[in-house]
Amino acid sequence: MNSNNKTLQGLKKVNDRLLGIETFLLALITILLVAAIFIEVVCRYFLFISAAWAEELTRYLFIWLTYIGSAYAICDNSHTEIDVLKQVLMKIKGPAREKWLKALEVAAIVSTFAFLVVFAKLFFDYMMKIFGTTQTSPTMRIPMGLIYLPVFVGNVLGVFHCVHHLVVCLSAPARTAENG
Repeated sequence: MNSNNKTLQGLKKVNDRLLGIETFLLALITILLVAAIFIEVVCRYFLFISAAWAEELTRYLFIWLTYIGSAYAICDNSHTEIDVLKQVLMKIKGPAREKWLKALEVAAIVSTFAFLVVFAKLFFDYMMKIFGTTQTSPTMRIPMGLIYLPVFVGNVLGVFHCVHHLVVCLSAPARTAENG
């Protein structure tokens, strides 16, 4: 039990650190995104020139924001969920309800985990093919492998957050009507 508690604490500490890094990156990317859009607007509407690099940078920053934000949302349980089964299970009376709700939660976490692992593997293989080419972005000449990197990074972070959620879910005692 004590080693299980230490494992849970260690996992929580790593998860919190990753969440802190994600929060910092999301804030930094948002600031850079706003700055790039501001530069593009100033150049286009006041200087009457187009800053193609700012438009391209905005697109790539938005991709990073989306996939890092997706991992953050997994950690925060902020993704959209279909809760029809949960609503049905909530109508069950007695102690069996909590067991079924926990089983449903575990199934949801495991299915999300499985999807992310399979998608990350498939995308990693694809990304390695892209890294093997000399293709670069049109304006900024960034290697295209770096453009695709946030998809893989977001999936790996999401996988870790799923593992954390699963360990927390499985280590939590079942709730009953008496203890809330």
